[in-house]
Amino acid sequence: MLYGISTRNININKMAIAPITGTLKKRIIADIAIGFSIGGVMGSYWWWGYHKDIIGKREAFYAKLAAEKKELADN
Repeated sequence: MLYGISTRNININKMAIAPITGTLKKRIIADIAIGFSIGGVMGSYWWWGYHKDIIGKREAFYAKLAAEKKELADN
């Protein structure tokens, strides 16, 4: 008993400010979800915006080269 105040009867639900619970777990889940989302978007951008373009140019080059070789072989 401190200054005549008993702490046995204090109800946590009647406090002026609610206790902070579960904040770390929520933050970790949010960080992981945001990380996977940004990673997926950036990976998709790399695949469709950069990789497929480079592969298309390479395939066109080798198709043209094969056509030129076939033309030279026919002559």
